[in-house]
Amino acid sequence: MKRIITNTTHEKQAIEDRMFWQNQTPEQRLDCLEQLRLESGNFLYEYPARFQRVITVTRK
Repeated sequence: MKRIITNTTHEKQAIEDRMFWQNQTPEQRLDCLEQLRLESGNFLYEYPARFQRVITVTRK
């Protein structure tokens, strides 16, 4: 493996990140989102993250 160090700016990195995500398919983006959601649930709450079910009943 070859290790390479590069210098960049925040603006240049933001442009490269945006281009990377624009080149991904919607399915790939959702897969990455799901992976981040699961990782954050394990890290923050020590159990798999799940969507909370909330129901609100209102009367007119």
